[in-house]
Amino acid sequence: MWIIRWSIIVLVLLAILGFSLQNQSQKVNIYIGPYESPEMPLYFALYLSFALGIFVFFLISVYNLLQLRTDIARQRRENRRLRDELDRLRNLSVEEEVSEEPSEPEKQEGNA
Repeated sequence: MWIIRWSIIVLVLLAILGFSLQNQSQKVNIYIGPYESPEMPLYFALYLSFALGIFVFFLISVYNLLQLRTDIARQRRENRRLRDELDRLRNLSVEEEVSEEPSEPEKQEGNA
């Protein structure tokens, strides 16, 4: 399996290298609002935008991960609280049944 993964990585890197070599002479400026970037090669502008996209995706993923971990912790606390409550209710019903049962002499007097 690792051979397939490394083969795909090598093919992607070769494709990126080929794209870069073919577009070395293309120069572009990037305009973002009032900001104008210095002239740069097209492939560098594309890589820069790709890296920025990965960084934004990473930040969103970290935020979602932290939110999910918070939800899991809250669910575990709620689960623990409900389990404790269930244990208390189980113990309570056992104690009531023991105290409600009449003793043997009381049963015989009631039947006679």
